[in-house]
Amino acid sequence: MRFILILFIQLTLYAQNYNFDEIKYISAVSHEFKKSGNINIEEEKTIITYSKPSFKEIIKDNENVSIKDSSGKIYKLKGRAKVFTQQFIDIMTRLGNIDEMKTNKDFDVKKEDNLYYITFLEDISNQIKNAEVKVKNSKVISFKMFLPNEDTIEIIKK
Repeated sequence: MRFILILFIQLTLYAQNYNFDEIKYISAVSHEFKKSGNINIEEEKTIITYSKPSFKEIIKDNENVSIKDSSGKIYKLKGRAKVFTQQFIDIMTRLGNIDEMKTNKDFDVKKEDNLYYITFLEDISNQIKNAEVKVKNSKVISFKMFLPNEDTIEIIKK
């Protein structure tokens, strides 16, 4: 019984799960797209499940990334698509957790009231210029990433 309790505590330390809205602004067409979903972060696996406007599941498992569509078909990503998707999932995981955000070596953090300003370093800065993270009661409630092409991606936790 004690072993099961210890195992459960270890699993919950690494697991994080929340519902979110994703608002993506595409500067080239001056249009906003909204998706809703859930992210489940475990020690070795992250699953992002979009439920609206249509079903799509993105699974990052170790070094693999796959996408499952509404028909159930699974596509394994390769090349640049795989690298960029892995990077997006890693950033989403880090920015969604205040402890990860504060101690991460891949970006510089500055705080002003309930807003954290993130400047990305090294390779990440080629894909994401900077980010803003809103916090309430020491918990991340939303974050917005600013891309070099003037697009933005905002994640709002529900």
